[in-house]
Amino acid sequence: MLRVCIAALVAAVALTTAASAAKDPPLPRAAGHRTVTVVARGVPTPTEFAFLAGRLFVAGYGDERKAAVAGGVYTIRGGRAIRVPGSPHHVYGIAAAKRTLYLSTNQRLLAWSGWNGTRFRQRRVVRTRAPYGNFRAPAVGPDGLIYVGADTTLPPPGPNYSASLVTVDPATGSITVVATGMRQPWQSVFPPGRALPLVSDLNQDNLGPHRPRDYLLAIRRGANYGFPACPAAPRTCAIYSQPLVVFPPHSSPMGLGYLNGKLYIALYGGLGKGPVVVSMPPGGGTPKPFLSGFPAPVIALGTARGKLYAGDQSGVIYRVTP
Repeated sequence: MLRVCIAALVAAVALTTAASAAKDPPLPRAAGHRTVTVVARGVPTPTEFAFLAGRLFVAGYGDERKAAVAGGVYTIRGGRAIRVPGSPHHVYGIAAAKRTLYLSTNQRLLAWSGWNGTRFRQRRVVRTRAPYGNFRAPAVGPDGLIYVGADTTLPPPGPNYSASLVTVDPATGSITVVATGMRQPWQSVFPPGRALPLVSDLNQDNLGPHRPRDYLLAIRRGANYGFPACPAAPRTCAIYSQPLVVFPPHSSPMGLGYLNGKLYIALYGGLGKGPVVVSMPPGGGTPKPFLSGFPAPVIALGTARGKLYAGDQSGVIYRVTP
């Protein structure tokens, strides 16, 4: 499960992909008997979607323990996933704004522009993370800044950007902490009217009987959501900023999307019946299954032009109209 490093997610990618290639599994089921279609196959561990120049792009993490299984940035064309030339081997996420694609590659944020239908002509480094922490999935806010989760697998040596949501100025690379105390902030989304995002946050899985729950956070500037004191010491949790939604342990909220007044959340671990995409009001409420029956855990989620896109660990990209 994606708790400390995404490599834990991709341990079975090769086996899952091989199995699905031998015989295509049944499609996920959508609530209301909506039609689910396959957009493309073969994106190694899809992590996030972005839409630029009328085209769907997909980030793929690949498998850091098997060099032959590289990820990268993929574009969808004619039902095929095509790797963009010059892609990094591991991409945590992508976001698009003003004809630019932003990439998170663990310790770097990159900006690609000048798309010519095949490749990006201009590339630059926006920000390098050092010496601690990793960038997660980026999103561009209404203020034009890049919002991205930053976490670490190591105990922080002192005040830094670990376990935080930060903004990065795409022009200067300057970084500012927005909120802290998040174990693994994964993806952000900006429903209409929100200056600060909703963020999916995965808690620890090594606390024995405590079994901490996972969160959806409605970010407030300067908030502290408790990590590492909470949930390691549950009695401390009440003194920290509270999550908008609390999910069961190991449900693992990852990709987020907003469409037509509803928030959609990809739960890698699900709600007890396997991986699922749930829907709920963006202001909080009870999550309801929307897409279920995935052949592999679901990670990537995105919306565009009235469609919902989802990508599971077998590398398949699905589309449905909510």
